[in-house]
Amino acid sequence: MKTHALKLFSFAVMGAMMISCGGGESEKSTEPVSSTEPSTETPAETPAETTPEMVEFTITGNDQMQFDLSKMEVIEGQTVRLTFKNIGTMPVESMGHNWTLFVKDADISTYATKAIDHKEDGYQVPDMMDQVLVHTRILGPGEEETITFTAPEKGIYKYVCTFPGHYALMKGTFLVKGE
Repeated sequence: MKTHALKLFSFAVMGAMMISCGGGESEKSTEPVSSTEPSTETPAETPAETTPEMVEFTITGNDQMQFDLSKMEVIEGQTVRLTFKNIGTMPVESMGHNWTLFVKDADISTYATKAIDHKEDGYQVPDMMDQVLVHTRILGPGEEETITFTAPEKGIYKYVCTFPGHYALMKGTFLVKGE
């Protein structure tokens, strides 16, 4: 009986540890919904407004180096209004975040490695900007920025945070569908 209780206790502790540590990667994706339907979801899970011409997203970054969205879906040529918020509390010098969308065949690993040397450029690499479609500035705790851009041609794009060391964890897929 003691062995059974010990096993149950061990599983409970392991489960609690997995939950508190993230326990795995969750795939929160966002597909546009009609703006005429009432939504009970938070803005981070559902675009705030969607029309054939425009879609709005809110995405956050936190002190655990995580975006709350790992996937966004849009339509080719659609206007995208993206609000990025740093919901962390750590200082910008140690835990700043940005949102950077890359071209389809970008070498993100090389870009992120070079970005380390470009603090004065917001961790963007001036001589590699042909790899970047759009980006926000580096944000500190409680800051947010909204950018507006046109969705590129149909395809799969990647977005990351280019703050040193963040790109391996803070990443997602930007899926552009044809009309």
